[in-house]
Amino acid sequence: MIKINLLADKKGKKKEPKQPAASKFLVYVLAAAVASILIGGGFTYYLSYSKEQLKKQIESNKNLVGQLQQKIQDVKKFEALNASFEQKAGLIENLRRNQAVPVRILDEVSAVLPEGVWLSSLLYKDDKVVIEGFAFTNLDIVSYIDNFKKSEIISDVFLDESKFEEIDKVQTYKFKLHFKVKS
Repeated sequence: MIKINLLADKKGKKKEPKQPAASKFLVYVLAAAVASILIGGGFTYYLSYSKEQLKKQIESNKNLVGQLQQKIQDVKKFEALNASFEQKAGLIENLRRNQAVPVRILDEVSAVLPEGVWLSSLLYKDDKVVIEGFAFTNLDIVSYIDNFKKSEIISDVFLDESKFEEIDKVQTYKFKLHFKVKS
């Protein structure tokens, strides 16, 4: 037996007409194009934003380089001043160390001076002393030189010249000698 249902479905299903395949393809292509445009636009915006940030970073770095250049110049000036100060301090220290030397030399020269000898000039330069003077005899000059050789602060005593000279009708010997001062 065959049953036939004559009552209509209550749900009322209607069949949708099928879309052609070309229209679906067009929708997919259109969606892909819109997505590509959105992605390209986003990427372009990102690159533009990154470019602006890099420009700002470059300007910031240029300002920092300028500040550092100024600090380098300040440091160079400070180093030059420091070198000048050290040079002056060294000179002052050297002068302080050597200021007692002329006093010691004069003291020693007068201490070993025998009778019959007098000095006309004394020149001190670079640890070398040159003395010119007069004596009544050559033995007085030799005695003076021997006294210098016994000194603890004087070395390398040499007689440069000794010559007869008459001063106010008095017979004298003019001499010139040099020596070094021990440090």
